[in-house]
Amino acid sequence: MNWYVLQVMTGTERDVCTALRRKGVCARAPAQRMEIRRRGRWQSEDQHLLPGYVFVGAEYTAALFHVVSPVPGVIRWLGLERGEPQALDTREALRWRLDSTETLEPSRVLFHADGTWHVLDGPLAAFAGCPVRMERRQRRAYVTAELGGVARRVRFGVIPVTEGGGP
Repeated sequence: MNWYVLQVMTGTERDVCTALRRKGVCARAPAQRMEIRRRGRWQSEDQHLLPGYVFVGAEYTAALFHVVSPVPGVIRWLGLERGEPQALDTREALRWRLDSTETLEPSRVLFHADGTWHVLDGPLAAFAGCPVRMERRQRRAYVTAELGGVARRVRFGVIPVTEGGGP
């Protein structure tokens, strides 16, 4: 099975996935658990990893195009070459965790006293080598990664760990 990327209207990811599944198409909108500060307390909340995008797992055919395109909320297929979308390679599919339907947990990041940091585990580890902007206080990491041939900024949740071992 190959994975393709659909651009959808932001906020319709779940509806598009549901509509595609009803039509027999494997669709995923990866979610991640984020720590959000509200009223002075950190709370966990599930959010889409890539707002505005849905992954479709199938062998591409003209019939698939005509099943997917009229779904409300679908804007376009990404990565078109000669009129056909190009599938993500296996490494890219694993990087976006398309092999799992589970919500991604925040990455644990070790922060050193000199201001440097190191990703211990979690989905952020798959993006080693990509430009990363770390915001320790907001518990966020912003990665510039390629999706459908275009560089996109992706936000990941982070759990800070200090060299002493605690958050």
